[in-house]
Amino acid sequence: MMNKFRLALPYVFLFLLTAFVLDLANPFFDVPARDGGFFLYAGSQIVDGKIPYQDYWDSKGPGIFYINALGLFLSGGSRWGVWLVEFICIFGMFVLLYRAVSKRWGIGAALFGSAVAGLGLQVVLGYGNYTEEYALLFNAAGLALFLSMVDVEHNYWKYLWVGAFFGLSFIFRANNIGGLFAILGAVFLFYVFKRNYLEALRIILAALAGFALPLLLWTIYFAMLGAAGEMLYASILFNFSYAAAKEREWLDIFSGFGRYGMGWTVWLTLVAWFALGFRFLVSFVQRKVIVLDVFLLLWFPLEIFLSNLSGRNFSHYYISWALAVGFYSALLFAEFWQVTFNISALEGWNDHLGAIASAVLVIVLLIISPSMPGRYVQSLSQGGEAIDPVSAYIRDNSEPEDLLLTWYPEMRVNFMAGRASPVKYLYYPLFLEGSLTKEIEDRYHEDLMKNPPQLILDCSRSVDAIPSLDAATREAQYAAPGVKRKMYIPPGMDEVFEFVEANYQIENTIDECIIFRLNE
Repeated sequence: MMNKFRLALPYVFLFLLTAFVLDLANPFFDVPARDGGFFLYAGSQIVDGKIPYQDYWDSKGPGIFYINALGLFLSGGSRWGVWLVEFICIFGMFVLLYRAVSKRWGIGAALFGSAVAGLGLQVVLGYGNYTEEYALLFNAAGLALFLSMVDVEHNYWKYLWVGAFFGLSFIFRANNIGGLFAILGAVFLFYVFKRNYLEALRIILAALAGFALPLLLWTIYFAMLGAAGEMLYASILFNFSYAAAKEREWLDIFSGFGRYGMGWTVWLTLVAWFALGFRFLVSFVQRKVIVLDVFLLLWFPLEIFLSNLSGRNFSHYYISWALAVGFYSALLFAEFWQVTFNISALEGWNDHLGAIASAVLVIVLLIISPSMPGRYVQSLSQGGEAIDPVSAYIRDNSEPEDLLLTWYPEMRVNFMAGRASPVKYLYYPLFLEGSLTKEIEDRYHEDLMKNPPQLILDCSRSVDAIPSLDAATREAQYAAPGVKRKMYIPPGMDEVFEFVEANYQIENTIDECIIFRLNE
């Protein structure tokens, strides 16, 4: 009995670490962030029978919409169902990370790497429900499988599964597959250096075949719905124009090491990468390089590059670094242990020592976040979900069948108030110059004028990213130094201003958000 308890303690720590990472995403205390709120709205639309890309449009892969739909379906529309899916995915990621690392570098390295990854992930996850977050589980599965057979040749079927896991990750967001690029690059360089070209080709083809499988299945599914072309354009092709729509400096790719990234954890990862680079050079001179060494040399730089392709600095872009932070931190721990005690971390740590370390880490976690257990107890005992004043007002002052347009698209309000949007291109005001097409603008105008919403919520003044629909507020925005210059104002936006001025009146203002109601 005691032995089972010792073996379970690391998983108890990982469970609490997951709860710590998702603390801000607790539906009882907090409302969703803008992106997470949109994905909740998209999921609710699927539950109501709507088709992504056809009835509402976004440039993300279909995975994020359907996993939100799954959570909402399981919970009868409650955000707690989505939170539970988030918990399962992140806890599963930690378990896979822990098991993969402990087999190669020992329990101590696995616990240390998991802890560092969790502390970094908590910084960038915020209110949760991001495309990069769910992908961590599939990336962890692919990487764990790769590590389990990295030293064994002719495992083509396993490489096919590695590719398939990363293919599942890709359908959430295209930038999530840095690990797959690193695996393919490592296999290519390693076997080409050994002049074993055929083995390199077989492995790469097996992995690519697995990668293509989920995308093929999703394409077939959307073809049955009549929206395959729109899905492929939105989730893959459109993002090229989106990425090209903003000028950027090459130094921007290091933004994750500043205030947008995971704080000190990525600096520790960078130290580990440089240490690995030194060890790689020694192994290369001694001709003792293995595939794993090449993979680790490539992986972190690729994650840095892919997370900054859009040229925009959002903290959630660095969620995808979490696995790299865990693996490289674990490697640094293993190297430190070897140098300090002259014994490998794999041999130096047994289950008893691992149980003690897990118990200590649980205590440290409770010291770092003493309010966390009480918050979860209160959530479970009282039930319910937080709602913001704007969503509550719209819910209480409109009918369920009424349409709601959010100007500065806060789709979390549509979701929380239970009101559908009249337009397909929900993010029209926020499109960038060079990515907005005439078809998108024309369809927005057509939808708005064909299905005029009962209410319009204008939260543009809270961020000053787009012009307000109210003429006086818009004039004040334009008068503020530098505000108008940073806006992209499409040529057809005046048509929207005129339509609102002719058909709507201001009913209320809450938290800098103006609420318009359709004239009788």
